[in-house]
Amino acid sequence: MAREETIILTRKGAPLVAVKSLAGSDWESLSLANNSKFIAIIEESRRSYREQGGIGLNEIRKQLGLKPRKKPPAKRRGVNGA
Repeated sequence: MAREETIILTRKGAPLVAVKSLAGSDWESLSLANNSKFIAIIEESRRSYREQGGIGLNEIRKQLGLKPRKKPPAKRRGVNGA
């Protein structure tokens, strides 16, 4: 039944669990999206970024001993402006 729709299992009339097909789903993303510890880490990271800012990509590349990324060339427009 769960292949076609989400099934809700109940205990004493109260919803207990939802059963859903995971065919074609990214299991890792589903697992992380429902992991309270992972969500807390993401929320703390976002709070820290809002309050303290972050490190730019070129700074990270520098710390890792990589060359800074060059800016991509500006897109050129054709003669007719397209």
